[in-house]
Amino acid sequence: MKRSPLVFNLTRLVSGLVLPSRFEVRIRGLDHLPEKGPALLIPKHQQWWDVPLLGHYIPRPLYFLAKQELFRSPVARYFISRLGGIPVDRQAPLKSLNTFRSLGPLIKGDAFLVLFPEGTYFPKAMGPGKWRLVRMILSFQQKQDWPTLSFLPVGIRYHSTAAGGKIMVELRIGEARQEKDPGKAQAFTEGLLEEVRKLSQL
Repeated sequence: MKRSPLVFNLTRLVSGLVLPSRFEVRIRGLDHLPEKGPALLIPKHQQWWDVPLLGHYIPRPLYFLAKQELFRSPVARYFISRLGGIPVDRQAPLKSLNTFRSLGPLIKGDAFLVLFPEGTYFPKAMGPGKWRLVRMILSFQQKQDWPTLSFLPVGIRYHSTAAGGKIMVELRIGEARQEKDPGKAQAFTEGLLEEVRKLSQL
């Protein structure tokens, strides 16, 4: 789970060249990002570009909770891990217990993590939320004495090609929400998804 500054900085350099040439990005709600404490961003998952766009335009280094299938190739596993990718089993969260245990130092270090609540792409529609993953996180928050996490819904909306042939993208960050009771994870996740839907204008 150790990020490589070399790989991370090189990727940032490349994304700084590629993304502005392809997208016109408008980002709102940066003032909702907490100045202190850990946070978990809960974004809409429209397409593959969501990941580099969030990584480049959110002004904090991000760690992505990503589906374990992406880590099967040794090359992909090395690269994604060095960028801050963390594998999770979306279908059976209990199989990711060791992963969640290892999040402790990041959480206590006020890291910003990203969890796509739908688990995969649902272009222009909302998919079902992976509330069991949220319940697992809330359980560890309670049992491992983690700082209280701020969950921030994030809307992502792609528009038709804008002037100059670029694609217009809106990133909207909603107000932070917190929950301490793992027993309320399903309702909490549904509330986050509803806010993501509104922010994405779906």
